[in-house]
Formats: sequence, C-alpha cells, structure tokens
Amino acid sequence: MKIRSLVLAAVAAFALTPAFAQTVTVMGSTALGPLVKQAADDYMKSHPGVQIAVSGGGSMTGLNQVVSGGCTIGISDVFATPAQDKTGIVNHNLVIEPFTLIANPHVGVSSLTPQQAEDIWTGKITNWNQVGGTNVRIVRINRPTSSGTRAVLQNTVLHGKPFSDNQLIQDASGTVAKMVASTPGAISFIELEFVNLYKGRIRGIAYNGAVCDKQGVGSGKYTLISFGHAYLNPGKTNPQVLKVAQDFLNFILSPQFQGTTVLKAGYMPVSYVKQLKARL
Repeated sequence: MKIRSLVLAAVAAFALTPAFAQTVTVMGSTALGPLVKQAADDYMKSHPGVQIAVSGGGSMTGLNQVVSGGCTIGISDVFATPAQDKTGIVNHNLVIEPFTLIANPHVGVSSLTPQQAEDIWTGKITNWNQVGGTNVRIVRINRPTSSGTRAVLQNTVLHGKPFSDNQLIQDASGTVAKMVASTPGAISFIELEFVNLYKGRIRGIAYNGAVCDKQGVGSGKYTLISFGHAYLNPGKTNPQVLKVAQDFLNFILSPQFQGTTVLKAGYMPVSYVKQLKARL
C-alpha cells in the first residue's frame, strides 16, 4: 500500500509539472540582450521549470545560429538577409530600439549635424575642434562586423558608406560604453539603455538637433532607430520548445511588459511605429 501511495504521489507531482519544462536558448544582439534577459527573469518566475538562457555574440551571430538550429531564438538589431529568410525563420518585432552617438564627456560637443557625424565616421573629420569642440583627436570605437549596432550605424549615419579604417573594435555594448568613458576623444554608437546605465560617464550626442529620448523618438524628430527583432526557426526546433519560445515572445509583446519594462529600459513599444517618421 505504501509503495502504491508513493507511485500515485509521483504521478500527481508529474501532472503538476509545467507542460513546457524546457530550455530556451537566446543568442545575438548585446544591445537588445539586457531587455530580453530581464524578460526571461520575469517570465521564469511565473513559469516554474522553464529555463531561458540569454547570451550575446552580436546580431549576425544570433541570426546565423537560429538559421542553423544552434539556438531557439536569435535576437537582432537588423532584419535577416533574404538568404536567411529563405531558410524558414520567422521574425517578431519586439521593440523599437533608439540608438545614439556617444562621446567622452570632455570632448566639448553635445550635438552633431548629419554631415558632421558622417564625416567623423568616414575619417574626413579627425579632431573635435573641427566641429566646435576641444582640441583632442577623435577616437572611433566601433563594433565588429557581426554586430547589428554597427549595421544600424552604417545604414543610418553613414548611409551605406564605408567606415574609416582608423577605429577600435569592441565586442559588446557594455565594453563600448566603458571604453568611451575612459578614452579621451572617444566617440561611438550605442543603444539608449546604456547611456542611462553610464550616466555621467559618457555623453549622448544629439543628432540633427534632436535628442535621443522618449520625446524625441516618439515625436518622430529623432531618426536613429531600429527594430529589435527575435527570430524563430520552426523547422529546426523541438515543437514543445518552440511553443515555450513563442509564449515567451508573446510575454514580451504584452501591453503590460511593453508599457512598463520596455519604456523604463529606454526602448519604445512596437506600437509606436505608426507615429514615427523614420523608416524602419
């Protein structure tokens, strides 16, 4: 009788175990990563048994990994390429990501015109005194070619033109912010959340007279923005894991999460896209 009771108890416990006790792996954008990590922590609290592991590597890594089946969700600051789309991956636009030019606080410049910003990154302008700042050499700090942030910078500020060869490369948004803070004359391009995290240590640079903040983005005056994407690959994902991943993305897209956590973190809800002038 005692054995039978133990068996019944085990069966009952199994029945109460979450149906989707699975591990979801997320890889890609280090700009989008902190928000997705926060979402994962919140989601796991209300979904016992579900594990969501978030790592970086850059947008291109996230896209390549989800295409190959190396991760469940690939997060990216840019759209997949046509070739990647053909593999059957499915896009979900999670948030609007405001990006901003940043500089070391001592450069003496708080705003750049589009032409000045382009000329700095292509190498035509080499000293901050050429744009009204202090007499200090410009140090360009960029992300690697696997980075979606780098792609957004090239598309929105350089309009597709090549970067100057004279630049330093850092792998993640956090290390970029730290390097800009400690390097005289440094400039870079980063997601708004990191400006808030490193407030006082780095300076956000206004672009075309508009500041990267909720008001600037929401009004459509600030245009250096992108979608934060999450890609799934139904063809290479276990159906149970896929169902959990989809539910997790629905959690991020819920009005509650979009209207609170997304805004507090410096992102914008995807619903704002209807009022923006910038093309995403």
